[in-house]
Amino acid sequence: MNKKKMYGGMIVLASAAILAAGCAGDKGARPVDVAQSAQPSENNIVKSIESQAKPLKTIDPTQPIDDLKPFENMIGSAHYVGLGENTHGSSEIFTMKFRLVKYMVTQMGFTNIGMELDWGDGLKLNEYIQTGKGNPREFLKLLYPTDEIIAMLNWMKDYNADPSNKKKIQFIGLDLKGMDQNTYNQVIDYVKKHQPDALAEVEKSYKDMSAVTGSLQDYMKLTPEAKEKFKANAEKVVRLLDGKTKQANTEKDSSELIWAKATAKAIENFTTMMVPSDYPSLLKLHEQFMADHLIWAQEALGGKTMLWAHNIHVAKGIIDKSLYPDGSGRFLKERLGDDYVVVGSTTAEGQFTLFSDFASGKTSAETIPQDVNSTNYTLGKVSYDMFLLDNRHLKGQANQWVREKRPLLSLGGQLIPNAPVYFDASLLEQFDIVYQIRKTSPSHIK
Repeated sequence: MNKKKMYGGMIVLASAAILAAGCAGDKGARPVDVAQSAQPSENNIVKSIESQAKPLKTIDPTQPIDDLKPFENMIGSAHYVGLGENTHGSSEIFTMKFRLVKYMVTQMGFTNIGMELDWGDGLKLNEYIQTGKGNPREFLKLLYPTDEIIAMLNWMKDYNADPSNKKKIQFIGLDLKGMDQNTYNQVIDYVKKHQPDALAEVEKSYKDMSAVTGSLQDYMKLTPEAKEKFKANAEKVVRLLDGKTKQANTEKDSSELIWAKATAKAIENFTTMMVPSDYPSLLKLHEQFMADHLIWAQEALGGKTMLWAHNIHVAKGIIDKSLYPDGSGRFLKERLGDDYVVVGSTTAEGQFTLFSDFASGKTSAETIPQDVNSTNYTLGKVSYDMFLLDNRHLKGQANQWVREKRPLLSLGGQLIPNAPVYFDASLLEQFDIVYQIRKTSPSHIK
């Protein structure tokens, strides 16, 4: 049977220049081959899971929050939480993530949110939630300009505008798929205002860079010599800002300087990531730098920090070993241990939004393929429409079940021919907690 792989984010953009596989045609995702009957003990496993699951009453962020108290207990004292999604286009998943984010901000002291978006777009979105300036839909790329995510950003803007909320939410774009002129301006404008004697050197170092860093595919076409030159120039600006800071001998960096230095570092990270010519090395640096950006947010901005991304990026382990042999979540878990808690997403049926043609940006709705041997199918047999499951503290058959490898659904942004949509994975090895929503519908993208 013709299976298809779902590509998203970095893979979609890098595939044209690095991978031999092409993007998908216009056929829909078909169900994978399934066994004729489930295991005899499945009913007992479902009962064991159901007895320990914490039901969720709603996805609506405006409704009472009493059913989320178990979630708070599961997170405990962790300062970093990864919030996953097993598709990039499910309305209920996005809305539930909004509900979790709102709870974590208002009840648990989380005030930083890093999203799977480019650094420059993150700067614009952070300005929006601080000042209301701009149109957030224009700053959300790929499959993220949805009504569901816009609703969350508008809530963040209103939260920050309330003077009673002393600690404001900060938004960070963690990704490095491109660096636009606005990103460079963040550094240049700071230097122009506060360190004008260094302006000529900064502008010289960044000259010509913004014209080629806006597109990952175009940047890949540069010669190795050009890439090394831009990397050296980006490093020079980072050193210059660090040196000026030390010369100033200030007790505490201003907010402007904190963001200017971080942006200069993000530009350097992009140029460093793009030096390798092989995909595995590029991807490893990409995932490592996403993790670095999240840790920077926590250390520089204080509070507690959320990571909003696909399951593949937040997971403790590696779900798709072929196309994502490294993940930000694994780097975070190795560095932070129990201070990083991973919340994965699962769904069993319904439809989701994806790119039917990436080049044109055309989207369509596809049916979620099913596999009766999968983790998703078993979780879908639980009587609750949606629930939380703490994989770390299960007992009985459920405890054994989450430790065993079985097919796990992972859908990204685009279909690729003849590749799987299910991957053998242990639920516990990937996620500390999962939130299950049995049936989902396509996100509302505009």
